[in-house]
Amino acid sequence: MNRSKVEREAAKWKEEGIISERQYRQIVERYQPGNNSFLLAIFAGLFIGLGFLTFIASNWDVIPPEGKMVIILFFVTAFYLTGHVSYERRSKSIGIAFMLIGLLTFGAGIFLTGQMYHFAFFSAVPFVIWALAATALFAIYPYPVLYVSAIAIVTIGQLYSGFVYSDFNIWLLLILVLVLGHYTYHRARFLYGYLFVVSFILQSLVWVAVEQSQYYWLLVPLLLIYTVGELAGKTSLKRSFINMSLIAAFSLNIFQAFFLGNGYLRSELEFGLGFPIFWSVLIIFVLWLKSRKRNAFHFVDLALFIPVFYIPFGDMVAMLLLFVYSIGVLLHGYEEERQESIVSGTIAFLISTLIAYIHFVWDFLDKSIFFFTGGVLLFVLSFLLERKRRNVQKGGGS
Repeated sequence: MNRSKVEREAAKWKEEGIISERQYRQIVERYQPGNNSFLLAIFAGLFIGLGFLTFIASNWDVIPPEGKMVIILFFVTAFYLTGHVSYERRSKSIGIAFMLIGLLTFGAGIFLTGQMYHFAFFSAVPFVIWALAATALFAIYPYPVLYVSAIAIVTIGQLYSGFVYSDFNIWLLLILVLVLGHYTYHRARFLYGYLFVVSFILQSLVWVAVEQSQYYWLLVPLLLIYTVGELAGKTSLKRSFINMSLIAAFSLNIFQAFFLGNGYLRSELEFGLGFPIFWSVLIIFVLWLKSRKRNAFHFVDLALFIPVFYIPFGDMVAMLLLFVYSIGVLLHGYEEERQESIVSGTIAFLISTLIAYIHFVWDFLDKSIFFFTGGVLLFVLSFLLERKRRNVQKGGGS
């Protein structure tokens, strides 16, 4: 926990007589001020690496092929060895910074070598090799910045493969799920969980765009993430998986509320047996998991995963589901006096109201009146919801 936050909370406990002055000092002393010097080393490493790559790239044409290979191999080896020695004997942060430079140099070397020997890549193979090197480096030196680097390489590689080659690279997905997923589960950090899910969602978008061409297939990987979150026994993974899947599903319903009423989009939709089979298996399994909790509010999340594109006036149904979800989260927060749920429900409700307002009023009001009225409406709603939240926080809400 952050030291400054501990000091603030402990000061309140002391003022309320919950703890003594001596206990206050003991609690605060348990949390030493954080040392952020490693961030300077990481950024220094990034700038040095970028400077090196820029210099080499600007002078690359005048260097003979043998010299190019020597430069690549020498600097990759030098950076890794320097990083290892620094990591083991002097400063871990400095060592990681050098390894990060080495990783960047290795990735650049892959592409430069292909260019040097006139080898054209028509797939994301260079990113696969680069990602394997990054994950191996993280396995040896389990430092967060190396995990972030591996996730970034895997994700950017998949996006590059989709946009440039219109191809979904299964190897990048396997590296994410099997290798990085292993460390995400066993290390169980909030950062790892959120980054893993963001990468999985972005790769799912590429998969849907390239392999399926029907946007609604995105519901399957989103529901899969939500299911994994329900099964996860570790709080950090449960929260990151469930929260990100709900944010993505909420965004998908916003898209449907605006565009599903468009005749062109609906005419382009094609339906087969694959989607309903996968969706049905996942939704039945989630319903079974939730039925064991014996709390009706736990079912409200599933409103976001309903396939409204099968229903006439699906845009209106999607808009209604946004309100069902946001109101359900609000009521759940009020019932259990959970501030996190109240804040999330409030934000979701305000967004749902804004979307409904735009959907119904945009074509009928003068634009200045539209924005003025919408602003007043949102201000009144936010005021009422904030007052209710404060009452709950004080224990006076009903």
